[in-house]
Amino acid sequence: MTAKKFISSLIGLAMLASFVALPAFAESGLQNADEELTDGTFTYELINGTYTITKCETNAIFETIPELRNGYSVTAIADYALANCSMISKLEIPDTITSIGDSAFAGCTSLKEVKLSNRIDKISNGLFMGCSLLEEIDIPDSVKTIESYAFYNCSALKEVELPKNLTEIKPMAFAECSYIENINSDNTAGFVFEDGILYNSAKTNIYRASTKLTGDIYIENTVESVEPGAFSVCAGIENLFLPSSVTTIGEDAFGYCVSLKKIDFAEGLTSIAPIAFKYCTSLQSVELPTTLDEIGDGAFFSCSELSRVIIPEGVRIIGEGVFADCPKLMNLSIPKSVESIGDNAYGYTTGDNGSYHLDKAVEMGVYSDSEGLKYAKSNGINYSTVDKNLSGMAFIVIGIGAAIVIVVFAVVLMARAKKGAPVSAKKAKKIAEEKAKDDDYKNIID
Repeated sequence: MTAKKFISSLIGLAMLASFVALPAFAESGLQNADEELTDGTFTYELINGTYTITKCETNAIFETIPELRNGYSVTAIADYALANCSMISKLEIPDTITSIGDSAFAGCTSLKEVKLSNRIDKISNGLFMGCSLLEEIDIPDSVKTIESYAFYNCSALKEVELPKNLTEIKPMAFAECSYIENINSDNTAGFVFEDGILYNSAKTNIYRASTKLTGDIYIENTVESVEPGAFSVCAGIENLFLPSSVTTIGEDAFGYCVSLKKIDFAEGLTSIAPIAFKYCTSLQSVELPTTLDEIGDGAFFSCSELSRVIIPEGVRIIGEGVFADCPKLMNLSIPKSVESIGDNAYGYTTGDNGSYHLDKAVEMGVYSDSEGLKYAKSNGINYSTVDKNLSGMAFIVIGIGAAIVIVVFAVVLMARAKKGAPVSAKKAKKIAEEKAKDDDYKNIID
């Protein structure tokens, strides 16, 4: 063997020895089983005889979660354990894992594909929130619940297949998934995806709509609740027609529907949740139903084209910032029934730093001794008192009524006087009246 080959062999053996020694070092180098453990990528905690991953190095690169560490099974991933690990693009979770905590993968902005354990029973709160490149997700049939914000703002997610045993989808689970097109519910008895809308099997609740929906949207008259985030970022919807069966519109239900111009609210609606129509930048006019009780915080926040709003008698609560950043809404009347108006509800715009600024040009119509009057005064908004105007109008109406009585009395007297007129005169008068009617009609047609 030449010296060159001998040296190469030694280097090769040294490298091989180092690779062989690494796993042994990783296992034996861990601390005692009753302490917190680290292996350079994950931090573990021994709980009831098995390990839970509690933390991940945010710059670590890996594709699988380990099944064993230091002779103990790895069975759980704690809340936020892998949050913001931005170097992961693909992840496989073994079947030893039976529990994954809230927001465990939130903010993993490079994550594109995930295979979950077949032993978990839920997709926890905010689990994949903000995983903006997530394209594929295999949800196992063991999952019974998809919790709130589970896939919030997963903007690359286009299709989801619901698992066989799914019984519950909680609020905002798929909110602001801006490219979601199809939700396959074929294997799930509790849900149905029809005409681009995901309902429960009874069609009383809407959970998510395809962002490919366009034009006029007629909600079926079986629907009672439009769930939070259901139509968020459906940028092609132009006109919305709600039936009287709908009683609640959830948080962010129609947020960022930037083409929405008209909403036909039916009588029966009782509450509009916070930010329900935020950033509906084409919405111009809103006429709310008389059954409405509450308008939630920021419900119409930053509807930049909104110039006309009718709030009916019966509304009790107007939340914070409901009409903030609506620069074209220059006048708003507040009914006497309103008991509470939140901060910055009307007349304010927001600056770059989020601070509120009053538009001095706005005006309000209010009742004396009302919440509307208190709001206008405390915020320095110009106002007119509606009930005083109504009193003046009542005086005018009474005057008009008296005038009508006088006119009717005069007509009766004239009719009595005409009873004795010659027949020829009556005939001539009738001919003249008919001619006048013909001339009036002709003028109208012209």
